[in-house]
Amino acid sequence: MSKVLFSCRSLTMKFGGLTALNKLDLDINEGDILGLVGPNGSGKTTFFNVVTGIYRPTDGQVVFDGYDITGFSPQAVFEAGISRTFQRSRLCLELSIFDNIMLGNFKTHNLGILGNIFRRKAFHKTCAEEIEKAVELIRLLNPALVGSIHRPVADLSMIDRRRIEICRALIGKPRLLFLDEPSAGMTHDETNQLMDEILAMKSDERRLTIVLIEHEMGIIGKVTTRCAVLNFGEKLCDGTYQSIVENPLVQEAYLGQEVTEDEV
Repeated sequence: MSKVLFSCRSLTMKFGGLTALNKLDLDINEGDILGLVGPNGSGKTTFFNVVTGIYRPTDGQVVFDGYDITGFSPQAVFEAGISRTFQRSRLCLELSIFDNIMLGNFKTHNLGILGNIFRRKAFHKTCAEEIEKAVELIRLLNPALVGSIHRPVADLSMIDRRRIEICRALIGKPRLLFLDEPSAGMTHDETNQLMDEILAMKSDERRLTIVLIEHEMGIIGKVTTRCAVLNFGEKLCDGTYQSIVENPLVQEAYLGQEVTEDEV
């Protein structure tokens, strides 16, 4: 029986008269790859934003690894062990691959000016260790980038930029990783390639739990262990990919009344 790593109860987010999340209950087991699906505007990204501290929920509770983190700041959520990527790239294009990855590792940085000026040997030792950590992550997704770690991110293709965003989210060693449409802006072949890499990476780190927002249902069926379907901020159902595809409510709300498994 898998341990419940994350749960929310009656999670609600209102923006004025708009209810973006409506009394959402969701459990995520340790080691899951949970696919979060639903039509545009169904509350998927809002859920990510509430959990990771960008929005403070109107009501409800969020529990992670047994601790109530409801309303935590983004920094405190990160410290607790939750990290994420964004649908729109948040990379600093003029900075190097290494610099962008290190932006995700602030909880281990010594940012004291005096210490970094006068303790140069310790500073250089720390830099070497951080480079090695970044190289290990890059090697999991695209070993060809290892020799280019000091190149500007602006020189990279879209799929490599997505890889670096995932590395940045992983450098702090989170227990729970939220991926918000990591395939956005990529071709179908690139998407399949990236998902294969994520699965390979996941097999190396079995404690890592992933929640994936993705519109391409074939990808959801390929990589997830469970799925949850949102519509108008409410959970329609959750279960295996096969069970949600066959659910009439999902077919009506998301896939269309006449859709068949072969069409998704």
